[in-house]
Amino acid sequence: MKKLLSFLLVSCFIAGCGTAALAKNANPTIVTNEVLVAKEADTYLEVRHIVLRGTNEEIGKALGEIAQEWLGINKLGTYAGPIYAEARRQYMKKNYPILLERMKGVAKSYGLSPTDNTCVTSGLYYDISIAPPGCSAVFFPAGSTTNGHNLLGHNVDFHTATMREMMGLERIEGDHNLYSRDFVLELYPDKGYPSIVVGALDLLNGFQGGMNSEGLIVALLEDDLGTPNTDVNPLGDDVGGLNMLQLDRLILETCATVEEAKVVILNNKLVAGFLPGHLQICDRFGKAFIFDISPNDFSYHFTENNGQPQVITNHSIFLHPEISKFPPYSPKATYNTFYRYVKLDDYVKDHQGTFSPADVKEAMSLVYAHTTDIAERSVGPLPHRTLWTMLYDIDERSLEVKFYLKDGPTDPATGDPSLVFTEPFRFKLTKTGN
Repeated sequence: MKKLLSFLLVSCFIAGCGTAALAKNANPTIVTNEVLVAKEADTYLEVRHIVLRGTNEEIGKALGEIAQEWLGINKLGTYAGPIYAEARRQYMKKNYPILLERMKGVAKSYGLSPTDNTCVTSGLYYDISIAPPGCSAVFFPAGSTTNGHNLLGHNVDFHTATMREMMGLERIEGDHNLYSRDFVLELYPDKGYPSIVVGALDLLNGFQGGMNSEGLIVALLEDDLGTPNTDVNPLGDDVGGLNMLQLDRLILETCATVEEAKVVILNNKLVAGFLPGHLQICDRFGKAFIFDISPNDFSYHFTENNGQPQVITNHSIFLHPEISKFPPYSPKATYNTFYRYVKLDDYVKDHQGTFSPADVKEAMSLVYAHTTDIAERSVGPLPHRTLWTMLYDIDERSLEVKFYLKDGPTDPATGDPSLVFTEPFRFKLTKTGN
């Protein structure tokens, strides 16, 4: 674990190559780059709203510039050797040409050749490498909703701590808390579907939830019971294939339906990350599936929604398909993945009539994270909070999101704090599908 931590910290803060001076607001690809939520002395996070429009190379260059200006990513990570860089480019040329073009743009933003064999340009990582959050989500197909729209509610939860603190070490000056520098990123490329995502950790690929102009949503959640990658490089740069964030972005940019998403998953090599993850993918036709990876043989499994609302938390659905056979858990363990699943499942089953957008928000509020516990492979108990909560309306191509600011008054019954959020922000994509 210490070996892995050393790699993560080096890749995010220290080792690297390439740097470039920036001319402020000089890039016409950057339509918007503004502070959406400012970090205050008593609040947890900051959020940027970024809108980019141009070729994929231009988008990559713009993201590289913003990564330097905002996140202080002044140096890129390095490959173990030139052969890995060449293999990376060949893989992307065949499987993900959109990212290959963006890699060229990232290289340009750091003053590098697009065929540079030293620096890793396939990610703009910061604060931590690949770490799916603990989350909860529920998909409501159009037939189950009041407005006849397909809706998804999604909470993104994580420890309010640094990577070092998760590993049981003391934080040092300059460390940023995990998920404390977040973004709402809209991309309008010349090739690939336009999209809007909310994310952190990797400005080039990273998001924890997003929707494209065709009405396809990808939601990323941690699988608490999965098998983590303890290799020194969980990013995939030296072993080939895509890490989970890159796979998510590939799906969002090239798929209009859940069936197309399955094909992309099956046709790509996935590199397991530091924290294992699983996906919920849904489309404008009311179809959804959960993608799980077996911790035993790493086989892929798809669980369909079959026209019904579908709940997902932080355990493999294919391994635990029946609530009556869930492992035992304390009724006080409100962040336990099985507790949250049952809470959401009960809400769906007990609800009378169809679900309104307000009902979706209420459901997600029942499983907010506001405890101190061990999760996300932390070595000891740490504060755990819902950092943002989202409501998607697929038919409108709209996203409503609010962000965690700080703890509120303590609940005397539980001893846990309430959560203070921003007012909701609302965004809307231009439709391309029906």
